[in-house]
Amino acid sequence: MSRYFDMAADLYQKGDKISAFNAFLELAIDGDADAQAMVGFMLENGEGCEQNIEEAFGWYQKAADQGQHVALFNLGQMYKTGKGCPQNEAAAFGAFMKAARAGNVHAMFEVAQMMEAGAGTPKSPERAANWYETAAQYGHVEAQNCLGAIYQEGQGVEQNYEKAREWYEKAAEQGHPRAMYNLGMLYDKGWGVERDSEKALEWCRKAAHAGHEKAQSIIRRLQEEGKIVF
Repeated sequence: MSRYFDMAADLYQKGDKISAFNAFLELAIDGDADAQAMVGFMLENGEGCEQNIEEAFGWYQKAADQGQHVALFNLGQMYKTGKGCPQNEAAAFGAFMKAARAGNVHAMFEVAQMMEAGAGTPKSPERAANWYETAAQYGHVEAQNCLGAIYQEGQGVEQNYEKAREWYEKAAEQGHPRAMYNLGMLYDKGWGVERDSEKALEWCRKAAHAGHEKAQSIIRRLQEEGKIVF
């Protein structure tokens, strides 16, 4: 990135959004892909300028044409939801795939989700599992939980409770409520681990505390039945 981009980014970080927008816009007009992505972002969110979703889409497209992965991801989100453009799942998938191949971990997760559902691309549990694993390896917490579920259910991979536990654990230790609950269920059933009701309850409590509704209902029921105190 140029020092002019860094100066614009510094203005943005300091909260001078109007000056930052004008600086990014000047660079964007000159063809700087990173600046084009930022102009799109600021227009989409009305930061330092009047919100304009259609113009945001146009700037994302310019940056995406140069392979800018954040712009590709944001463009994919707009196509997916029909924000600023007609909804188009195939175009969303195409943008996400380009961003994923450029290393955008959030796009990797979107690609996996769309492959799993058959949205905008042919349904492929095997390819979805591969992309979930790639995103999970890069630390995407939701992908880690999804990968755990894939191994638990044997969708697109050979069923493997030990790997399910491993991925649930990675996500649970980062505070993912559903992964906490899923891990607790493995301990409750003894799937891939030695059955342990205390650990099952511990993870269920953690999930409930983190806002998982099903875990909360289980804890409430156990309290009402007098099986646990808190």
